[in-house]
Amino acid sequence: MPRSILPVNFADQAPKARVVQYNKKRYSIRLEPVFWRALEHAAMEHGLKLGKFIGKLELVYQGPNFSSFLRVFCMISSERRLAGADIAPNKSIILSLLDASPSPAALLSEDLTIISCNNAFYNWLGETNIGIEGANITRLFQLRSKGPFLENVKDLQESRLRNLDARIIRMIPGKVITAQARLVKASILNHKKQYMVIWVASTPRMAISRKPIAKRPEEEVSLPEESTAAS
Repeated sequence: MPRSILPVNFADQAPKARVVQYNKKRYSIRLEPVFWRALEHAAMEHGLKLGKFIGKLELVYQGPNFSSFLRVFCMISSERRLAGADIAPNKSIILSLLDASPSPAALLSEDLTIISCNNAFYNWLGETNIGIEGANITRLFQLRSKGPFLENVKDLQESRLRNLDARIIRMIPGKVITAQARLVKASILNHKKQYMVIWVASTPRMAISRKPIAKRPEEEVSLPEESTAAS
């Protein structure tokens, strides 16, 4: 007889309302106990009390439903922990290499989720107050390559390509940040899942106004038949 897929305590997961407070602001939130436990664990990992942690999440929240945002946050955090556990035997080696790199670099999962990135990556973005780990890189950037980008990624994962060169573009109000990037397989990892590392060309961050300006040397690369992966 197959085992039940439902946890024993599923009946105990009725939503519970709690009131937390941070910086003289009160938050009345209704969540299932499993999500409250996940938020408490995440707050503990960041060395913060639950109220302060939720207050900081509220600062970056955008949307009509804060409770839904918190649930999604918990699920993404869980996915990140699972990915981290999966590559644990070699994670410290990979991340130490990324941290030692003077160029912006990030470790990506098979589905292009950002597992971790080095400080140079944040310096390239010029935004240190955002957390991009746990997000799909194609949601944050445009990635253009010769031919369909996602098909090229599949070829890279299946070793039909040794590496994949692409242009990485970050569009924010008033400017565009762009550079050349290279993706390679993290073949040191002995897993069925495919992990990749993306390196961004070690060049200063470029802020491009909407007015026509002279192209810089690194922008003069022609990529015919471009396709874009972007949000």
